[in-house]
Amino acid sequence: MLARAAADFYWMGRYFERGEHTARLLNYQLGRLVDTPADVLAHGWQVLYDALGYPSPVPLQDADNAEAYIIANAFALAAYLIEDTENPNAIIQSWTHARDNAKQLRPWLPVRVWTCLNDGFFWLRDCDFAEHWTQGPERLPAGVIDRFRLLSGIIESMMSRNHAWRFLELGRYVERLQLQTALLKAWSNPSNENSQMWTGLLRACAALEAYCRTYSMAIQPRHALAFLTSNPEIPHSLSFAIQRVQHLLSDIDPAGSRYPRKAPHRYSMRLAAAIEANSHASAAPEDTQNFLSAFGEDCHKLHHLIFAEYIDYSLEQGLPS
Repeated sequence: MLARAAADFYWMGRYFERGEHTARLLNYQLGRLVDTPADVLAHGWQVLYDALGYPSPVPLQDADNAEAYIIANAFALAAYLIEDTENPNAIIQSWTHARDNAKQLRPWLPVRVWTCLNDGFFWLRDCDFAEHWTQGPERLPAGVIDRFRLLSGIIESMMSRNHAWRFLELGRYVERLQLQTALLKAWSNPSNENSQMWTGLLRACAALEAYCRTYSMAIQPRHALAFLTSNPEIPHSLSFAIQRVQHLLSDIDPAGSRYPRKAPHRYSMRLAAAIEANSHASAAPEDTQNFLSAFGEDCHKLHHLIFAEYIDYSLEQGLPS
């Protein structure tokens, strides 16, 4: 596969994951607008923006009509994350960039995959955000999630398991590693010891029912953090994502996973070992924050190693043998 095509598939997968991740967090936050105290909602927005890597929004100020104030604020905050073209990581931008990558890949993409991606882009671009808001604040993020999952299902069922599919999936799971690490770091802040916050996070990560079966209906933040870090059966856990990255790297370059291992393979093993070593629920909050900070930096380094080894290599180096 041409390095240019591999890069397009890789980044297309990253944009898919980035858009769905933002939509899931927004769906969680907007679903709390009813019957939630204004100060709790304001704190939730600060945590959400921190998890997505944005500066914290302006803290809620005292107002006579606090509920109306926070609803209006929520509209602006959600619009920035969904449809603001000035925001490079808004959902519409993620979808636009994924579509731009897909334009270069038409010979490799089944027609149904391109059609679903294209339809989703036009649906989001042309939708009236204010009208959707009047029908329910979480209506639009929920629709985005459904369309991303439909697209993922079509890709899963129609694409051949060749290097095109592998690079697309590799991009998705590298992005998931980075996003989930930032998410857990934001949520593990000592100010977020409220069990309701962690219940919402587990629900947003499709892990609440599995957690309740493993532990109990009473959510304990330290157990929830360990669960979303090290449980290999939860699709949005760090352990699941790094295992998928390892499998995909082995399929892309089988020789790279044998001694002497190539840099991306070695580094993915290092990340898996770090998760295993920090899988217990008894770590102090400051230790958890330090671990997640270092792990996030390592995830970014893994991305650069993958790019250097399989996409952005010199012509003299040639393709992996």
